[in-house]
Amino acid sequence: MGEEFEILLEKGVSVEDTILVTGFPGVGLTSTIATNFIVDSLKMEHAGYIISDKLPPAAIVQSGIPMYPVRFYKKNKLMILISDFALPIQLSKMMSDTLLNWNGKKSRLKAIITLEGLMAEPTMEEKEIRVFGVGSTPAARDWLKKTDVELFDHGWITGISGLLLSEGSRLKRDVVCLLAEANPMYPDARSAAKLVETVDKLLPEVEIDLRPLYEEAAKIEENIKQQMEKAKEILAARQGPASRFSKNYMYG
Repeated sequence: MGEEFEILLEKGVSVEDTILVTGFPGVGLTSTIATNFIVDSLKMEHAGYIISDKLPPAAIVQSGIPMYPVRFYKKNKLMILISDFALPIQLSKMMSDTLLNWNGKKSRLKAIITLEGLMAEPTMEEKEIRVFGVGSTPAARDWLKKTDVELFDHGWITGISGLLLSEGSRLKRDVVCLLAEANPMYPDARSAAKLVETVDKLLPEVEIDLRPLYEEAAKIEENIKQQMEKAKEILAARQGPASRFSKNYMYG
């Protein structure tokens, strides 16, 4: 493989008129929890994956089935992209270009919705979680206004979501970023639920029952935490024995 990411879809999967929702790990793991919940709730089918020699060499095993750590699920006109690894910042441009330039034989994505956690002050008190939205085009911003999503007025959005927004603006591609206030100290399932609620509002044709997410918040948080710890171990192992040897013995 070369320098780019390669998208491989299952036979018969089309992206024509499809809305893609992305979930890359971030603050509070809200996007990861939210996208996993949507996939499970809607019983979405595996639709493909992204491969690259830039990604960690690993397989995620679920119910005995090995899968690539960056993969797609689809149902009707909704597609979910789940990544079990936080994307290194230097790969953000490559991933943004891959998704924005993704064209099927005669079609391309209708819109992209990115999900993010917005760092909030850690607190043990339960309070109303706010969700903000940013749109790359006038049409994307109108979409947010029509569904009463509060617009994010000013600030920084970094990484893949930031690049999707700025490049989407330049290329006149509809990209929406949803940011939910999240506790950065632990996986925040309540914040994830607010993201799912907002996705549900943006896509009225999709009906998602949020009760299981609230009821099983603790279980979901623990499962995601274990997956992320495994991912960190794999990334650390990539340093190799030579790197560890130099660190341990460079001073004799």
